[in-house]
Parts: sequence; structure tokens; C-alpha cells
Amino acid sequence: MKANELRIGNLVQNKSGEIVTISGDSLAEIDGFDDRLLIEPIPLTEEWLLKFGFTKDSVHLFYSLGQFIIRHDFVLCDIDIRVEIKYVHQLQNLYFALTGKELEIK
Repeated sequence: MKANELRIGNLVQNKSGEIVTISGDSLAEIDGFDDRLLIEPIPLTEEWLLKFGFTKDSVHLFYSLGQFIIRHDFVLCDIDIRVEIKYVHQLQNLYFALTGKELEIK
């Protein structure tokens, strides 16, 4: 994970597994130290999707939050787009880019 992938408000974990929210101060601290980050991405799981308020459609195997739909294998698909989402911060950034809204834990 590189510092330029992160935005203020992104959730990551420290080396102990504790969830940390990126702030302006933490971005300043990690800028330029990409190879030695003391934080790691959080793998995206069903549990995280549900925490953010997504609902699961077990019949069609997808998760949705409004019109934002992710397949069961954590892929955002549209007619010409296929984006694999591996980490929580990627989901947060993609959701914000497409909706203009922050994902919040419910």
C-alpha cells in the first residue's frame, strides 16, 4: 500500500491489527515512507460491507447500498467497467469518487 492511495478518513490497521482512521497528521507522517509504513490495508470482507450498511442479496449474490452494487466476489461491475476491490480503503475511495459521499459505519 502506498501513501498516495489514502485519503483522510480511510480505515487501515496498524501492525497489531488495531483499526486506525487516517488523519491529516498521519498522512503527513507517512508521506515519503511508503516502504516502511506502520499501517496495513484492511482486507474487504462481508463483515465490513455489512458494517457500512450494505445489504446482501443471497439470491443474486451481490451487496448493495443504494444504487452502489458489488458482486459477491467484491467486484464492482457495470457495462464497461470491472473493478476488483480488495481492501476497505479502496471501497471507501471508490464509493466517494462515484457518489460524493463518505461511507460510514452504521
